[in-house]
Amino acid sequence: MDVPLNQSKKKILVVNNNLATGGVQRSLVNLLNHIKEEYEVTLLLFSNSGNYVQDVPSEIKVIEAAPLLRLLGISQAQAKKLGYAAYSFRSTLALYTKIFNNHLPISLLISNQRKLSGFDVAISFLHNAEEKSFYGGCNEFVLQRVQAKLKIAFIHCDYSNYGGNTPKNQQIYKRFDKVAAVSEGCLQSFVKAIPELEGRTQCVYNFHNYSEYMTKANENPINYPRGHLNIVTVARLSSEKGILRGIEVIKRLIKEKYRIRWHIIGDGSQRNEIEKEILDNDLKECIVLYGNQDNPYRFIKNADLFFLPSFHEAAPMVFNESKYLGIPIVTTNTTSAVEMVKEGFEGTVCENNEEGMYKAIKQFLNNPKTIKEFKDYLTAQNYSNVTALEQFRKLIEVRDV
Repeated sequence: MDVPLNQSKKKILVVNNNLATGGVQRSLVNLLNHIKEEYEVTLLLFSNSGNYVQDVPSEIKVIEAAPLLRLLGISQAQAKKLGYAAYSFRSTLALYTKIFNNHLPISLLISNQRKLSGFDVAISFLHNAEEKSFYGGCNEFVLQRVQAKLKIAFIHCDYSNYGGNTPKNQQIYKRFDKVAAVSEGCLQSFVKAIPELEGRTQCVYNFHNYSEYMTKANENPINYPRGHLNIVTVARLSSEKGILRGIEVIKRLIKEKYRIRWHIIGDGSQRNEIEKEILDNDLKECIVLYGNQDNPYRFIKNADLFFLPSFHEAAPMVFNESKYLGIPIVTTNTTSAVEMVKEGFEGTVCENNEEGMYKAIKQFLNNPKTIKEFKDYLTAQNYSNVTALEQFRKLIEVRDV
């Protein structure tokens, strides 16, 4: 990658909790791969663990946080593997957080990390969680333990609605020089909550590894049964993703004699409830749960539609993944949906309720030729990270502060 003229290599520190499977972590690894030659980048992880560790380019210097701070980057199950002391201490902090809040635990753990200096830019890549969650701490770490000319916080959520829009978190974000939101929708949601930060907030799109999507999609792709509308969903099985209401929509369409197969990739806290709902409604032949998959792209490639029935979303990475693989999208109207899914060309954004989803899917069932038209449009598009890279370069310009 060419370094822009008149720009020496800036020293950048990026802070995240871990590199476990997730949209934030995937976006981070993709970012690192696009800036690895242009900047001198150090990645600090609370826990140097997760499936994406192997994808960090060799040009990036990776350091792990002090032992106590690592507790913020691992799960309770992972802490148990570290021994009784770590497990017991993390359990105590998590319980305190549940009863009170995470302010003291985060402050206590961060204080054990030596201060870091010598950076032009320090970036907290993980947004703050709601205060009853033993999670996060990257914002506080950058503010309290890093010396840098410019400090930036990323927002990967619908800030006004995700549960972490608290007075404490608002004060934390006000201490940053800049805030980067991963879509215009996310930006507007954040500015609505903290209007005084509008002048300091910029949009920086998620980075994508498009060549990897296609390579993995072609690795033993799933061939779905003909004669059905094959719908695929890749999502965490948790309440905000709306899987249970999606089941109601599919059940209604099947009762009307439509031939549908819904293929769901992912796992999460609602899995048992979702499985029970499928069994209770005798839908196990029509709705299939595959659990977490190392390669979800081979499930997307031959689907007819990608379906996301979420109650709220930020800027799902999977939208661009599906579009690049030529699969039209049916999604509820969440923060960035209209911005990311071009109506009538890339899919449809429906009302955020069961009736809206029902009508949207039924429209494709009744007019199957539109699926081919959408696919033809999607496969003819050019996808790149040019805009995201330009946005990132602008973000780290110190003179804008």
